[in-house]
Amino acid sequence: MRRRRAAVGVGLLSLALLTGCTTPVPGTPDGEVVRPSITPSPEELPQHGQCTDGGLKTVPCTEPHEGEVVAIGQFTGLGDAYPSERDLRRSALPACRTALAVYLGSTDHDATRLQPQVLWVSRDGWARGDRWRLCTVVEIGPDGQRKKRTAPLKSLLKAEGFAQVQLCAQGSPGVDEQLKIVTCDAQHKAEAVPGVLNLGAHTSPTPSKDQVDAKAKDHCAKAVTGYVGAERPDVFASWRAFGSQAWSEGNTTVVCYAEATRPFTGRLWGLGDKPLPS
Repeated sequence: MRRRRAAVGVGLLSLALLTGCTTPVPGTPDGEVVRPSITPSPEELPQHGQCTDGGLKTVPCTEPHEGEVVAIGQFTGLGDAYPSERDLRRSALPACRTALAVYLGSTDHDATRLQPQVLWVSRDGWARGDRWRLCTVVEIGPDGQRKKRTAPLKSLLKAEGFAQVQLCAQGSPGVDEQLKIVTCDAQHKAEAVPGVLNLGAHTSPTPSKDQVDAKAKDHCAKAVTGYVGAERPDVFASWRAFGSQAWSEGNTTVVCYAEATRPFTGRLWGLGDKPLPS
């Protein structure tokens, strides 16, 4: 990845973002000016639907790969000088999130470990007039690292693939400041459910916590009841939202969780009135 860092910039929504905050992500634009030959021209970029090594090298989707191209676009309105990482992320990520939902077949990707990654032109390419941005989707493991896949993600959520990449949490989404994500076959306390709540456009003012909670309370309660298949005293609705930086980058959603009163191993999906798994 180091050789690619000199050639492109990368913006990735980490799992930390899903816990209500954002953190700097390795691989963002270097300050180094590189030779124009290192930065690919737009016609050399991977194309929509192609799989990649996590950078700009294409890989057959049947072989281990990290990224999958969901959209190719152009930066506009950012001027001639090379923009800051903050401006690049704010310009690129909202459009990439929209493209990601279309590619996966559902807006529920925020309740999964699938996240948008943006690769953008480096300083030398910008100076010569290139303005491309490449939107890809990556799967993040519980350890925070990108996972390699040997099957494409396109339409995965539309094809009932939610459970394959669902977010499950070891602790309480409504209480823990830093939420520990685990695989759903491990012991956990909460499961993200389909039915992500969109609170509006990222260009609108960021809502307060009270405003978020007021909208999330009933929505998440209904989503959790539908997910579990019954109202239960030992399972309740909790939720997590964005940080202020995340809102400006297009993450304007609330993710609802079905949270149990104790840790368990198994699934709450369709549990109904059956006993909580041990």
